[in-house]
Amino acid sequence: MSRPWMPLYVGDYLKDTTHLSPAQHGHYLLLILHYWSKGGLPDDEQQLATIAHMTPDDWQRNRSTLQAFFHSGWKHKRLDQELKRHAEVYAKRVAASEKGVAVRTMNRYRKR
Repeated sequence: MSRPWMPLYVGDYLKDTTHLSPAQHGHYLLLILHYWSKGGLPDDEQQLATIAHMTPDDWQRNRSTLQAFFHSGWKHKRLDQELKRHAEVYAKRVAASEKGVAVRTMNRYRKR
């Protein structure tokens, strides 16, 4: 399932990130964008640094600040909730679409 857009609650984001430097904002946004598009983050320091577009030294200096937004295994509570909600809405839309196709197909055969 593709997720071409992601909800971003600007007030909540700003409330939680006022202490970040401009660069840290960018790194954090890259991490959450990857999380949204892939359904999570790898639990591998080198991959996380690459996703955040950071050198290994930058990663070591900023890791703890960025990690504070995540819990064990680089999980993100808010994104997990939004991903679950997105999956539920998607499933309902697929079911409604399948039902609509079935009704149209049945109506076509009735007219014959």
